[in-house]
Amino acid sequence: MLDITLQSIDLETLRTVRQASEAIIILFGLAISYIAYTAYRQNQSRPMLFIAVGFVLVLFVPGVAAVVLFLLLDVPSPIVNSINQFFELAGLGLILYGLWMPRRD
Repeated sequence: MLDITLQSIDLETLRTVRQASEAIIILFGLAISYIAYTAYRQNQSRPMLFIAVGFVLVLFVPGVAAVVLFLLLDVPSPIVNSINQFFELAGLGLILYGLWMPRRD
């Protein structure tokens, strides 16, 4: 039953949907990062700066790197995935550090 469902999926449509979802993730990443950076500028809160940069690394950079490396430069997907995972781990580390960082008023 599952085989019939998988065979009926048009791969070109699936590729288009995947690329559109990647563009949406990039836009959301920019929006979240901008809001976090604006909060940093308003409050001069150093932890918020780490959170903003972390969101850039988690949501924006991997999407752009995937588009540039995989689609434009034809780099193999395991290398692209490894590079993206590095940025995501670094970004999550910065977000965690920003959340645990003691506030200095």
